Amino acid sequence: MIAHLRSLVFTIIFFVGMELIIALSLLGERMGLILGISIMLLALYAGWNVGRSFVYAFFPFALSVASFGLLYFIDNFHERQIFGILVSLLYYATLFGIKRIRKNPFDMTARSLFSASLIATVFLFYAVVYGFYINFNIPIWLFMLTHFVFVGLMTFVSLRAYSSDVKRTMVYSAVIAFAMIQFVWMTTFWPFGYLTMAAINLMFYYILWDLVQMVFLETLSKKRIVISIIYCVILTIAVLVTTQWLLVD
Repeated sequence: MIAHLRSLVFTIIFFVGMELIIALSLLGERMGLILGISIMLLALYAGWNVGRSFVYAFFPFALSVASFGLLYFIDNFHERQIFGILVSLLYYATLFGIKRIRKNPFDMTARSLFSASLIATVFLFYAVVYGFYINFNIPIWLFMLTHFVFVGLMTFVSLRAYSSDVKRTMVYSAVIAFAMIQFVWMTTFWPFGYLTMAAINLMFYYILWDLVQMVFLETLSKKRIVISIIYCVILTIAVLVTTQWLLVD
């Protein structure tokens, strides 16, 4: 119960920090940057404090970085407030999932909560990185390196909930990260906005992560592989058909 209360306290602090960034945005970028860095450092401590391991510290830290970065692309004040509330709920779910996983690695509810938080955080990350890449002159090598490091670390943290074999977890995390940067490089030539690209890359990432998860749980089968691929193709086509194409003359 104490760990649960601790997660709630850290979430309240995170929410207040986000609201301060939104409310004080008119005071200048310097104040917002100071508050943002403070939130990120707090997230590192919160992840370690709740999970009792620096492995888990990266999870809330990544969420904080992505949330703070995406505020730059949201202009409407009320939309920023709604975003702050949503990411705060996700922040709490992340810390609570870490707490449950730490106490019982075989808790299926905790695994589901942990996995949902992972997917949401990865989406936010893809959105903010693509947003900066599309709108600013960021070198492609830095763009790809950021993807590799983030995806590798996030995958490693999430797979630790399924296996205590560090070497095996690191190998699978590196494979997924390498596969993702190949896919990401290919999608940089596609004429879509950053949210669309984030959604497409998230679907591809989830397929890879879900397959590896089934390997760890020893539930992988040809039927599951085929179903996962079909879902990915259908969802990707649906996104491409319904989104706006940013064609250049």
